[in-house]
Amino acid sequence: MKLSAREIVQATDGELVRGSPETICDGVSIDSRTICPGRLFVPLKGAHCDGHDFIADALQNGAAGFLFRHGQALPPSSAGVAIRVCDTLCALHDLTRYALKKLSAPVIAIAGSNGKTTTKELISYMLAQRFRTCATKENQNTEIGLPLTVLNAPDDTELFVLEMGTTALGDLRTLCQIAPPRIGVLTSIAEEHLATLGSLEHVIEAETELLETLPAHGLAIIHGDNRELLAIARRKARCRIVTFGCAPHNDFVAEEIRISRTGTHFSLRSPLWQNEVQVSLLGRPAVLAALAATAVAQEFGLSFSEIRRGLLGARSAWGRLQLISIPDTAITVLHDAYNANPASMREAIVCAAQIRQPDEELIFVLGDMLELGAMSARAHREIGRLLSQFRPDRLIVVGEWARLIGEEAARVGILTEHFATSDDAARALPLTYDGRCFILLKGSRGMRLEKILEMLPLDPISVCH
Repeated sequence: MKLSAREIVQATDGELVRGSPETICDGVSIDSRTICPGRLFVPLKGAHCDGHDFIADALQNGAAGFLFRHGQALPPSSAGVAIRVCDTLCALHDLTRYALKKLSAPVIAIAGSNGKTTTKELISYMLAQRFRTCATKENQNTEIGLPLTVLNAPDDTELFVLEMGTTALGDLRTLCQIAPPRIGVLTSIAEEHLATLGSLEHVIEAETELLETLPAHGLAIIHGDNRELLAIARRKARCRIVTFGCAPHNDFVAEEIRISRTGTHFSLRSPLWQNEVQVSLLGRPAVLAALAATAVAQEFGLSFSEIRRGLLGARSAWGRLQLISIPDTAITVLHDAYNANPASMREAIVCAAQIRQPDEELIFVLGDMLELGAMSARAHREIGRLLSQFRPDRLIVVGEWARLIGEEAARVGILTEHFATSDDAARALPLTYDGRCFILLKGSRGMRLEKILEMLPLDPISVCH
């Protein structure tokens, strides 16, 4: 997004101390190493370094200008516009609010414990059929990442679809102050980030902060299967609420769900119609994401044919129930190792069991579910007991907490191996078979289970969505 130095000064209440007010900055960067020519460099102070130390590098790499905080010496270089502000992070937020007002583009915010990224991808893909849509890149769902998505959006953007993450109380309220949403989507809520939030009750309190920020003329779209959550939402939201889920009382309902390797089929009932649809993604989380996306699409006036085309054409994000066939082998991998909590771990296990073929050896590679605080031991043992229903031919657990999954599974006779790290597991897992095998990779991001994928002969054609 193009902003003049004059606009940047106005938005941040800053002071232009060098350069022309008519200089145009095209986008924003916080990394001097990867900055694109013409962008504004915003130096942030981190735990280990201060971005102000890299202003000269940013200018050398083509930055059109930079912000710097009061008390910081002005770099000697004569290149680029220099704007002094009280605090560079606050200025980044102020600049984001200014940009959103300038564009007059509504914000659709997505929060929740599970399925945020899939829901965001489906909504943005569907709305892009009719609107110039900008969505959160990768996992830029923080007070730093969200501004970068907005400020690097094209100047003709008509809609923003922004994923908003939370690890502590107040996080979502802050993000919604930076990018005030008109529509809020709340996906399923489960036990997550308990190391900082402490309990499921606090998770619900944190995630429903989104609803408190929605304007009276806005819309809240909520996973309504949990009636307790729905009651809390109705107390907090000032705006209209629509619900989605598998329970019949919801406004958008999925029935007769059938999961296969080509996607997920179900009957979708909405306030306007009921039809059979297919989403190209896998599992119950994809169904819930499809329902939420349909609710948003109907709000923006999309037709059934546009909605159906959007559901069928969307593609899975990396590491989210991503089906991968290994070339020249009989190995298939269900890669769901982007992150994990107890609810998403259960969904991945169920999905793998449903799409595994009868003649395939079933191998589960399960890693630690991190950030669960005091409930870590109980949560991992419960997953181990759950495996008695699905009985993989081989179970590989990675990490100290996942060892408890293995202990419970071994009690019912499941062949179990434990490794301290994903590197150890990758070296120990033989990946050449005379027969067919199906491997599920599931664990928290910090366990880096994708290292097992790195041992495989992947090519882009092998990735199925």
